[in-house]
Amino acid sequence: MKEVKNLFKSILLVLLVISVTNCSDDSSSNPEVNYTKLNEAFSSAQQIDNLTSLVVFHKDTIIKEAFYGTGGADVRQSVRSVTKSVMSILIGIAIDKGFLTSVDQTLGEFIDTSIYTITPEKSAIKISHLLSMTGGFEWNELTASGYNDWALADNQVQYLLDKPLIAEPGQLFTYNSAGTHLLSYIITKVSGMSTYEFSLQYLFNPIDIEEVDWYIDKQGYCNGGAGLIFTPHDMIRIGQLVLNQGVYNGKSIIPSDYINNSVLSKISTGNTMNFASGYGYCWWLGQKEEVNYIFANGYGGQFIVIVPSLELIVVATNNLTGVTASVANEQWYRTLDLIINSMISAFN
Repeated sequence: MKEVKNLFKSILLVLLVISVTNCSDDSSSNPEVNYTKLNEAFSSAQQIDNLTSLVVFHKDTIIKEAFYGTGGADVRQSVRSVTKSVMSILIGIAIDKGFLTSVDQTLGEFIDTSIYTITPEKSAIKISHLLSMTGGFEWNELTASGYNDWALADNQVQYLLDKPLIAEPGQLFTYNSAGTHLLSYIITKVSGMSTYEFSLQYLFNPIDIEEVDWYIDKQGYCNGGAGLIFTPHDMIRIGQLVLNQGVYNGKSIIPSDYINNSVLSKISTGNTMNFASGYGYCWWLGQKEEVNYIFANGYGGQFIVIVPSLELIVVATNNLTGVTASVANEQWYRTLDLIINSMISAFN
């Protein structure tokens, strides 16, 4: 695996550079797109200080894209919790390839008890619970330091297994990066490959992603909660795979029934997250008026937003270098608000 070091080192900001391709202001060239609204949204995007990319894919092509500051179509950057949605896809592939039998398999089938300690109650937690954020663990990540406390712990697997259960698995939505990290551990255990190697062979290379970077934990497992480093065009390819129900350029990568099931709501988010009322298997789900959308969601404004009925994908990334939590939250909100409330309407 290509090691990534000092991701958050200081980077001198460069002059704003915007690259636009495959875009026409003539609505007659594509009457399904209101280019006036779309261009207005791109103009508004320039007011989001740390935005690095904004890419719009409609039907079978990128119709407009822009890159800002240090961003670029082939510039890799941390996509944080977008990683979780990729982990969901990898679990589906692992089932299809026979490494796993179903999402009903339990933690007790995979945890090596010669290395880790796990109670019978936690052994009964299913893969589906980890995918839907309903494992039942005591956890506070969205409003407190849960992620950082876990990331800085001596052992990322045992740290979660030591947490008490506060709910019956499957009953309570609690956003938990450590839970999706266990999915990475499971893939490594059943395949004999690192999650990085597994993903290159069965997902990334087949969809024309030749190289990625992926952070590892202190035991050498790929961070399944927030470790991927992608380009914006890599993110578009992931979106295409979901939009096309597991098929990429005519090749079946993952069964359509798994993809379709993964984007069905498994539990209400309980107003935990703006713009999302439900959660599937590591996909956020929402609705604007009569339009349903799905999105992968990363800290600080990293998004893959998919609108199946409009055959639309919107990808956005934001810079996180030297950014405070309050600024990260602001740019997250402004970027997703722009996509949901301004960009989608250009296709209605």
